[in-house]
Amino acid sequence: MRRFAWLIALFTLVCLFVPIAHTKAQEERLIRVGFDKSLPPLSYVDKNGEAVGFDIELIRSMDALHGYQIEYVPLEWEDAVIKLREGQLDVVVGMKYTSTRDTQFDFSDSYLTAADAFVIPQAMRDISAISDLRGKVVAIQRDDAGVSQLESIRGGKRLAAFSQTDALEMLFLDRADVFLGNRWTAEYMLERTGKGSDYRIRTGLIPPSDYAFAVREGNYELVNKLNAGLAQLHRNGVYEQLYSRYLEPYSALAIDWWRKLVYGLLIVMGIVIVVLTGSFLWNKRLQKAVRRQTAALADSFAFQTTVLNSVDNGILSFDQEGKITLINHAAQKWLGNMDKPEAASVMDCLPELPVRELLQMQDARVLEGELHLGDGTGRIVQYYLATLTNGAGQRTGGILCLQDRTEQKHLQARLIAQEKMRALGELVAGIAHEIRNPLTAIKTFAELLPRKLNDERFRAQLVEHVPEEVARMNRIIEDLLDYSREKPLQRKRENLLEIVQSVQGLFAKRLESERIETKLDPTLDVDVLVDRDRIKQVLINLLLNASEAMAQQSADKQLTFRVLPGEARAVCLAISDTGPGMSEQDRLHLFQPFFTTKSQGIGLGLYLSQKIMHDHGGEITVQSTEGAGTTFYLHFAKGETGDEHLDH
Repeated sequence: MRRFAWLIALFTLVCLFVPIAHTKAQEERLIRVGFDKSLPPLSYVDKNGEAVGFDIELIRSMDALHGYQIEYVPLEWEDAVIKLREGQLDVVVGMKYTSTRDTQFDFSDSYLTAADAFVIPQAMRDISAISDLRGKVVAIQRDDAGVSQLESIRGGKRLAAFSQTDALEMLFLDRADVFLGNRWTAEYMLERTGKGSDYRIRTGLIPPSDYAFAVREGNYELVNKLNAGLAQLHRNGVYEQLYSRYLEPYSALAIDWWRKLVYGLLIVMGIVIVVLTGSFLWNKRLQKAVRRQTAALADSFAFQTTVLNSVDNGILSFDQEGKITLINHAAQKWLGNMDKPEAASVMDCLPELPVRELLQMQDARVLEGELHLGDGTGRIVQYYLATLTNGAGQRTGGILCLQDRTEQKHLQARLIAQEKMRALGELVAGIAHEIRNPLTAIKTFAELLPRKLNDERFRAQLVEHVPEEVARMNRIIEDLLDYSREKPLQRKRENLLEIVQSVQGLFAKRLESERIETKLDPTLDVDVLVDRDRIKQVLINLLLNASEAMAQQSADKQLTFRVLPGEARAVCLAISDTGPGMSEQDRLHLFQPFFTTKSQGIGLGLYLSQKIMHDHGGEITVQSTEGAGTTFYLHFAKGETGDEHLDH
């Protein structure tokens, strides 16, 4: 009895399993194809409720899908994408390939490549770029790949619809300014609604996209079947037939060979005509270009000549042999108004210039300097010589610029003399007391002379002191004469301490009246190779500047002279004051001519002092901090045996 019970149970299980397995097998042979129900002529539902269109017919014509039950599911496009992602559909036709969608679905080979088009009213200005949609309302299908093209438009607005036909209806109802979508759908709707004359289609503004069949991620078997089916449709010509039927009004397959022949002949004739016409027009264009360039070169040369002749500086160019190739009026006047200046040599006209040296140099150089013209006018000319090269970098000659510096030099000399006389005036005022002291002593001896002429002790003091006072006055007067006298630089071995003491003596009364304490360091007792009078001029200028800098202080006025340790054959004299110091900006311009911080100054004192030190082969440097005083450093060579009487 128990055995029969087991048999009955087994039979029952078999009866239940067979229908389930059969149902599962049927489901595995079923392919659910989703499509956009409002995308004619690609995919749509006709009046009988049947799925039709180019995409649908491609699926139906595939032999690779024979044996499968195909279920066509009409949906809104957004719903079709969602259902495919959730696995409720196996295939969605007509999906544009994007990199984002490629991460969600697998795509078959592309069966159509097309770019979206814009539909705009005839009354609207034409669109030449996507940026022209700024401020416009664009009707577009929801979840369409073209939405990304509109995101970069500032001020643009999107009006999303469930289908492209609905988006076109929004355009027809003036709820949108522009429609963006499939070109064939737009042409289909404009023809069906009879609005083709009211709107125009603009293409070429958006890159084309690939249309393909999309399947669920990982369904490679179905993708392979779809690819095989597409390849078969291309081979047997069914694809071209469907394309001509749905997408193009005329089929390329229907054109007979006569029409092809006519078209071919027309194309050949057109090419020949275009080539001949292009050659003729190109020749005419070249002739015009040559005439235009010739006129432009003539105008440019005339303009350059006018500019060159308008400047006061003399400018000329010369070749590798020194022959003048270009010269302006100013240079011709300076060279004597030659009849044929282009045939002359610059080396013959101005032999003082280093033209030959410039032409012999290997690298590009610029030489400059001053020369005195030997034409009896006494003019001083600043010259600039530079090499000239062509576009290939080859040396072609040189260029010379002459600038008249005579008036500038004379004015500079007058200003220098004025600055020197100003310092001389202050110097005279400072030594008046020094002259008064010996005069007082001589006057006293002269007044006592009648009464004490017979006094032997008086006569001895008279003979001793009067010559000393006279010699003292003579030294002071000689110092004044040396300071004001112009003479060539003559360097001798001098004791630096004696020079500093001499200058200090000239200003002893002024320093005492202004309560400035002067400190002379023992290190000053060293010999230097200098022109005594010129160095005294430098020290006088620095001492006057230090005195004026400390004039506003009521206490702590110190002026220190010391020699810093340095190299064996070099001496560095440091002159420090306890004045207010100077700013970094003033320090940078301190030795430039005509730079001064004084209300009555000219600004040449330190410039001349630096020039004197340069003539000695040395220099002046300065270190200063605002509120902490200033130190000037004079660098020059020590005096050595055998170095005496060296002229500059």
